[in-house]
Amino acid sequence: MGDSVSSKNDSSSSNTSVADPRNVKTVVFGEEFEFDAWYGCSSYFSDEERKKYARNLLERLYVCSRCFKYTSKGSEMGQHLIACSSSFSTPGKLIYQYNQFSIREVDGGKDKLYCQCLSLFAALFVDTKSVCFAVDRFKFYILIHHVSSKKEQAVGFFSKEKLSWDENNLACILIFPPFQGQGLGQILIEFSYQLSILEGKLGSPEKPLSDHGRKSYLLYWCTTIAKILPHIEHERRVSINDISYATGIRQDDVIDSLQSMNAMQNLHATDVEGNPTMTISRDRIAAWVAKRNINLQAPSLIDINCIIVP
Repeated sequence: MGDSVSSKNDSSSSNTSVADPRNVKTVVFGEEFEFDAWYGCSSYFSDEERKKYARNLLERLYVCSRCFKYTSKGSEMGQHLIACSSSFSTPGKLIYQYNQFSIREVDGGKDKLYCQCLSLFAALFVDTKSVCFAVDRFKFYILIHHVSSKKEQAVGFFSKEKLSWDENNLACILIFPPFQGQGLGQILIEFSYQLSILEGKLGSPEKPLSDHGRKSYLLYWCTTIAKILPHIEHERRVSINDISYATGIRQDDVIDSLQSMNAMQNLHATDVEGNPTMTISRDRIAAWVAKRNINLQAPSLIDINCIIVP
């Protein structure tokens, strides 16, 4: 499952160019991880460095796994990590905690440097990520894995506009490369929808989605619809609005999900009053679930009772 998505609407920094070729070869993340960068991010460099690395890759970029500050010099990062390990704690307020995971809400206007460094790091792995400095209008939700009582690790995040005219509940999401493939992206996606439900809104991410993002969202949407459908039908009749308001998923995404499961039939049929109607094939939804070996009885990834609201 892909864990990184972004929207082309996430824009507006003249200091960044998403068209940059990859200018960093590998990222050394904290003390434990080293992995390839996927995309370039010119905002990491001064004008002089930008010219230097336009033709030659920077072999290693060192990034702190706590505060996301960065340097091209390993010795500098070594000194930083010693100081940061004893003095840094993730900013923002605790908004969710369950078992080994917690989520902190960080205001881009209040903790600007942290959010800028986090955004620069994300730009190396999300090809359409372009807001790296104008973070004031966003909130960032940081997923933290509590490895032990003394050790915690940020493993991913999503950002959300404080005021979205389209009422989008997510702008950019990334599970950091060492932690991908563990289903953590689904935790963040579900959390973004639970926030929308608490706000009394229908949610949807900014679009267009990346290929990885679309796969991740379709998995969440289709699974959620398959789980809820038996509980909301009345005399085997259910509307798109019924599904939408039961799940918090916007109507166009519900339709997209049903189409991806090939579950919509008789698309050109009408009811007795001439209104368009359709049939949802429960057999095809069941086939989609069986093919992916999804357990519809599994508990939700987010325990809503553990969301901390003011």
